Amino acid sequence: MKIKIILFVILWLPLLAAAQMDTIYHLDNKQIKKYLKPSSNQYLEFIQMKSNPQKTMTYVWSRDVRFKTIDNKALIEIEQKWYASDTTRNRYLYSQMSANDFSPVYHYSRMARGTEAYDFYNDKIAGSDSVVNNSKKDFDLKLGKPLLNWELDMETFPLLDLKMGKHFAINFYHPGGRTEPKLYEYKVTGEENIVTVEGTRIPCWKLKIDYDEKSWAIFYISKKGRELLKMEEDFGTGTRYKVKLSNSIPIR
Repeated sequence: MKIKIILFVILWLPLLAAAQMDTIYHLDNKQIKKYLKPSSNQYLEFIQMKSNPQKTMTYVWSRDVRFKTIDNKALIEIEQKWYASDTTRNRYLYSQMSANDFSPVYHYSRMARGTEAYDFYNDKIAGSDSVVNNSKKDFDLKLGKPLLNWELDMETFPLLDLKMGKHFAINFYHPGGRTEPKLYEYKVTGEENIVTVEGTRIPCWKLKIDYDEKSWAIFYISKKGRELLKMEEDFGTGTRYKVKLSNSIPIR
């Protein structure tokens, strides 16, 4: 009987390991200190529609990470600038998070359709009353659980405890979005080398989310430096790619 039990455990251990699930409401402080550094990164985003491959959209995204202390609070600032040939699609975003666990404190966005600003509290998200012309000044969403800002997924993923077979249920929310905060499942599905322009091969983890039966996205995150180097996505009617640029250009 003991032999049968031991064999059963041995056979099931790989499956149990592969099914590891971490539920994420905030990030681990050790991971933040180890992997998140002040930086300026730029990405090329390319979107192509399946029904008409000639119809494309191209953006350059700048994402700057800074550490600051404001009112005796240790914060992380992330500033994003999205540029497109169609200026109506340009966007500016500014976010503050706790340096301790990456929980959101403040989020601001400015685009063609207007300005939005939010303050985050333990029990709610409220439209900021200190921002002029805030189209979301009356926004109020009660919270039952802590959450992470989905606008910062590209900075969030490298801070996870990435290992083969790990699954993560992340409580994401897009500030002001119609869909309330909920757990989205991401899983480490494999490893792959990304080849740089110099020919260097960089080992990466592949982190995947399945939005539904036909839509998915894969994020390629370097094992050593924990940089998000590439994303490829199929959203049903089209495909999207984000690629980290090796050289940044000065954009105001």
